[in-house]
Amino acid sequence: MSRTVELRDAQGLEVTTRSGQLLVIAEPGRINVEVEGLLDQSRRSQIWREGGRLHIRPGRGSSSLTIRCPVGADLSAASRSGHVKLRGDLGDVRLHTHSGLIEVERARSVEARTTNGRISIVVAHGKVSAATTSGKVDIQQAHSARAASVSGSIDLQDVRSKVDAMSVSGAVRVKTHGAGDIRVGTVSGAVDIRVPEDRRPRVRTRQKSGSQTVNCEEGDDLTITVATVSGAVHVGNHRLRVKT
Repeated sequence: MSRTVELRDAQGLEVTTRSGQLLVIAEPGRINVEVEGLLDQSRRSQIWREGGRLHIRPGRGSSSLTIRCPVGADLSAASRSGHVKLRGDLGDVRLHTHSGLIEVERARSVEARTTNGRISIVVAHGKVSAATTSGKVDIQQAHSARAASVSGSIDLQDVRSKVDAMSVSGAVRVKTHGAGDIRVGTVSGAVDIRVPEDRRPRVRTRQKSGSQTVNCEEGDDLTITVATVSGAVHVGNHRLRVKT
């Protein structure tokens, strides 16, 4: 069952599902919202406006839901056990799922939480906050990033400003533009941090065991703080590529 509604003066979308995949697609030129996958029984499929937002809550079944919305729309979505996938360029997004993965193609900012799933973000124009218990966190581009994982690795690439990362047993890899301080904490996971060749970081580490290698010139451009119990620590340079 499909239903199309006007976004009108709503400031964003609020979506709540039980299970089944949630796919949200931001389409250029679209001014309304199209929802596919609602149950036929109208009393079990709800779309309403409240608090300046368009709320979408499908029926009690586990069918997948596809939502097509305008580019730049803000989104808050929660799912008990389904995957959450965003395509296109969205606004500020807040996502939570208990046991599914989270994938974001492009957004202004991202807040993502999952218990047993991977978090993958391609581009966040602003800040990212991502946390998972047993999955991997993979952020390809962001202005600033805060990430946490218990047993999964954390991979932060092309972060332009501040970084905070925490992992218990997973490795942490960070590559930044060197425009903000970097803080990383692990128990047994290895840490690999790269800053541009023209940046001279102040490196502070706290370790009980594990190797430590700093292969860059140190200075006062930014501060890198690493705390680990037994993980190896490496700090070095990378060649910053200017994207056109």
